[in-house]
Amino acid sequence: DLTVDEHLAFAAAAYHVSGADELADRLLREFELTSKRSAPARELSRGMRQKLAICCAYIHTPDVIFFDEPLTGLDPLGIRKLKTTMTDRAAEGAVVVVSSHLLAMVEDICSHLLILKQGEQRFFGRVEELRESYGIGAPDSSLEMAFFLATDHPSAAFTLPPAR
Repeated sequence: DLTVDEHLAFAAAAYHVSGADELADRLLREFELTSKRSAPARELSRGMRQKLAICCAYIHTPDVIFFDEPLTGLDPLGIRKLKTTMTDRAAEGAVVVVSSHLLAMVEDICSHLLILKQGEQRFFGRVEELRESYGIGAPDSSLEMAFFLATDHPSAAFTLPPAR
């Protein structure tokens, strides 16, 4: 059973990361795992294991990062930290791909969306283009509504916002 430190050391070694100890220290501080560094990963809570997985993904400063339902198990501070690090990594030039059903999070951090329904592409483009495509172009209009319209979901008929 690997400890938190050993997981990070393994990930760093796999990618031949120089300065891995300092980077691991920074990531552990950033994700509030410093006090758990010698704990076996199996003893961590679900949220802490999620944070450890994120640290392992970040340790080699990848150009492309894939996240599948990344907020699962995270507390509010962990969610904020992850959203911040995702947008920071994107601003630094990394491609950050997020698969999520949490539309509020998608709206907060994503510039482009791909909406699939049963494996079929229903929309790909910028968030603003999605709203415009379905006639709900106001910046404060619901991404949820646009999603329902894009996927022909029956809820779209019942959740139209009142006319202004």
